Amino acid sequence: MTTAMLIFSLTPLVLVSVFSINESRFYAFPITGLTLQWYADLLADERIWTSLLSSLLIAIGVSAISTGMGTAFAFVVVRGIGRFWRTVSVMGFIPLAVPVLVLAAALQVAFVELGLPLGYGTVIIGHTVFATPFVVLMVVAQLYRYDQRLDAAARDLGASPMETFRHVTLPILMPSIRSGAILGFLLSFNEWAIAFFTGRGFNTLPMLVYSMQRNGLPPSVLAYSSLIVIFVLVTVLLLMPFVLRMVRRG
Repeated sequence: MTTAMLIFSLTPLVLVSVFSINESRFYAFPITGLTLQWYADLLADERIWTSLLSSLLIAIGVSAISTGMGTAFAFVVVRGIGRFWRTVSVMGFIPLAVPVLVLAAALQVAFVELGLPLGYGTVIIGHTVFATPFVVLMVVAQLYRYDQRLDAAARDLGASPMETFRHVTLPILMPSIRSGAILGFLLSFNEWAIAFFTGRGFNTLPMLVYSMQRNGLPPSVLAYSSLIVIFVLVTVLLLMPFVLRMVRRG
């Protein structure tokens, strides 16, 4: 069953990669020849580089903000006491349950009603709302396994609360925080709906790809998809040591 699921999941990615080097403009078998022309066309397109810069700037900002907010909120979820904090914890996970299109439309209405001009700032806010709960889940998983006796021991040895957090708590949580930061970056980098609804005057990469395929899927989009697959695979490989370390410590 596991093998069948892997084949089912990976086959579309393999096909995209194969067709991205197909000499024919049509993505169908048989393969008429091999070429890298579609990658050259992709890299020569100035719109790609402009959109890539926009996506990177937004994703870096979202990763930094969502990591900080998600880590702080994880402490509320795990260590918050009382009905108020339990209510806040539940409300913080609402974006996970709401469809992305609904969340995107709601954010657009909120920004317009508040008089905020739609642009980079609103996209970063929207992506942060979307990505932060995922960061919270990663840090919460580590916090639930955290032995609070370590904090008590540090304070008994004369460490202040801030010193205890910096030298004891934070290093232990760092693998999950790094994982959350990478996840927040990837979620923002690949997100389309919120950027489409809340951004004006620029394109992110997913928005550009969407506009390119409305009149048929050009081969350069297949090349872009292949590069994204490679990027994600490399990121996952870099992330695996942190995940395995968390599992061993758990």
